[in-house]
Amino acid sequence: MDRLKEVFKIQKDFTNRFFEKQGLSLNEVMKDKELKIKWNKEYVLALSKEVYEVLDEIDWKMHTSKDSEDINDNVLEECVDVMKYLFGIIQLNGFNVDDLYEKFIDKSKVVEAKFNQEEVMKKIKSSDKKIAFIDIDGVLADWPGGFLKWLGDEHGMKFSTLSDFKLSVDKKQQYKLKSEYRTCGIKSKLDVLSGVETFMKKTCEKYNVVLLTARPYKKYFRIYSDTIKWLADNDICYDAIVFDEEKEKYIINNFDTDKVAFCIDDDIQNANKLHDSGFKVYLRKNLGIYTQETLNRKLNDGIKIINGNIIEVTYNAN
Repeated sequence: MDRLKEVFKIQKDFTNRFFEKQGLSLNEVMKDKELKIKWNKEYVLALSKEVYEVLDEIDWKMHTSKDSEDINDNVLEECVDVMKYLFGIIQLNGFNVDDLYEKFIDKSKVVEAKFNQEEVMKKIKSSDKKIAFIDIDGVLADWPGGFLKWLGDEHGMKFSTLSDFKLSVDKKQQYKLKSEYRTCGIKSKLDVLSGVETFMKKTCEKYNVVLLTARPYKKYFRIYSDTIKWLADNDICYDAIVFDEEKEKYIINNFDTDKVAFCIDDDIQNANKLHDSGFKVYLRKNLGIYTQETLNRKLNDGIKIINGNIIEVTYNAN
């Protein structure tokens, strides 16, 4: 870590001198949106060129061979050029070496999880054990309670339900607040709902457990690492995790009803669509999203409601 800090500082000192020669400062570029875009573009283009120069030092073409001598040290030197531009981009965007280290660790965990999960999902699909599909937000994690608490703590905005928030705040501000919520790391610290740890351990003993969430990690990259950190920190048992904003379609299009033991969600529309397609469904009652009157009016007959502790779910897979 000390050596990483040293090389990071060397590059930052050079970056400062470089911008001084342009009649600018690094801080000025970081704070001016147009300058920041301009210099990010320049650095990325230069970085791309340096990456190709690494390739130039490797005898990579299948149909021909380099006439010149292979000099391995040249590969390392070109890699250093790549790193220097990469560090420059990181610094241009206001990040320090500790940010880089923490993000590298988080991203490594995500890559490891994705790498392992590909094989796990193959085994799940070929296994004789049935699958339990379980949502995260509103079923395992406190949603929208965690979001509403965050609004109060960070912005002094007090709402009892998600509906109150949507009725009181214009759509542009809603989007801005949700974006801030999704990128601040709070999803790794949400409260766990009642009975979850025991229920999940019991469920893992009998079924292949696939967590299915609509969390938009493809837009907000850190959501993936925040999610797996939350699961690990709270000792929540599962076999695989799938991110899909159309959760019900993922199940309907990829699995037969006799392969799925049950699904648990807190969204009425998702629950109804799954039920209409022949899947056994539980809806976790979430009065932070729906009123009792809405549940009575919109929820299909035959969908079982979990009123409180999730351990209420029975294991009659049929």
